[in-house]
Amino acid sequence: MTTISLTRSEAGILRAAAADEGRLHFAPAMKPASRKRLVGRLLRDALISPPCAQDGQVRLTPAGYRALGLTPPPVAGATSRPNKKALVLTLLARDEGATLAELIAATGWLPHTTRAALSRIRSGGQPLAKAARPDAATSYRILPPPPAARNRARRKAEVPAGALTGGTGSEPHAGASMQATA
Repeated sequence: MTTISLTRSEAGILRAAAADEGRLHFAPAMKPASRKRLVGRLLRDALISPPCAQDGQVRLTPAGYRALGLTPPPVAGATSRPNKKALVLTLLARDEGATLAELIAATGWLPHTTRAALSRIRSGGQPLAKAARPDAATSYRILPPPPAARNRARRKAEVPAGALTGGTGSEPHAGASMQATA
């Protein structure tokens, strides 16, 4: 992490911006060339954002707050959206499942990408059922594992001696020593 050194005037302008919800204001007496250099340096160091298209306002970035030793305020209206894999799994877990068209609309993926995601879910061990809906659309749904499969302990299967060599009886089974005849 690099430390950014600020001049007294830069720090003063950034502190004033932090006090005014991050909006940057310049003194009317500041020369245009000085203002341009200052904005260029602050943009280069990512302490301010480029002018907003809506109001043309330059705002302080979280890095700008940290350069002053302040904690950046939380971004209003910022919510984390679920990732697309979680979205697909949520849609497939519904009782009615989801059609390919519903999955495409929800994720914005192309049809081949959506089918590949279904294939990855299936190959990952999730039981995926495919059924026709009353409107003739095919829906996909994740099936819950059967209750017996969750509680059953796995046993090692015993392998018959002839199964390792093909079971013809003429070949020796694995582990048997061969005797040479002269």
